[in-house]
Amino acid sequence: MVTAAWGQESQTLARQADELYRHGEYDSALALYQSALDMGYTSAELHYNMGNTHYRLEHLGQAILHYERALRLKPSMKEAKENLALANSKTQDRIVELPRLFLVNWYHSLCTHLTPKTWRVIWLVLFALLAAAVATFMLARELPLRKATFSLAIVAGVLLLLSTVLLISSTRHYNAHAEAIVTEEAIAVRNSPEQQSLEKLILHEGTKVTVSESLAGWEKITLADGTTGWCESHNIERI
Repeated sequence: MVTAAWGQESQTLARQADELYRHGEYDSALALYQSALDMGYTSAELHYNMGNTHYRLEHLGQAILHYERALRLKPSMKEAKENLALANSKTQDRIVELPRLFLVNWYHSLCTHLTPKTWRVIWLVLFALLAAAVATFMLARELPLRKATFSLAIVAGVLLLLSTVLLISSTRHYNAHAEAIVTEEAIAVRNSPEQQSLEKLILHEGTKVTVSESLAGWEKITLADGTTGWCESHNIERI
């Protein structure tokens, strides 16, 4: 838990890092950003700035990692989206994502483009609306008002149910930390979690993968095209 004093100190370090970045002292800026992060301070802006600093230092994998972390905390951050797209355009691997049904894409987009905190606010608003509609229906004497509040209660109830499902899914996705970025220049993906196993392919810095299993210093990963394999844990970093 970050104390008030430590929180203030870490934010001061982040501001000092911003100044160093503006003067082109990227190595020094990165060291201060990392110190602020190590002290427990985190924000979308901090990760965005770290992404920019890594990008200036040509650390492509780390730049992508921090842009992704910024968007995890603040999905609507336009600058992080733009810089992530630029960084991704410079990656070496070109992996074609498996096609998904429209409804699956829509559902995934809703789960990931709003944070669990936002979904909790939406859930509370819909719950309050449903409660108000039910209460008004029970107390109203005029038929038109009863009909209107009954319809409103039905709509609010359906939306509340949907938001409940999305809140649960969004929270699970946010807490899973299953997505990761390749942070080494090139890594071997193997058939099984051992150095002697057959090498399936080579991945390069900045490629995004999904981790499904961990075993004694190895991670089982899946690529966007469905390809699976094992890589050493130190070669990737979870978002």
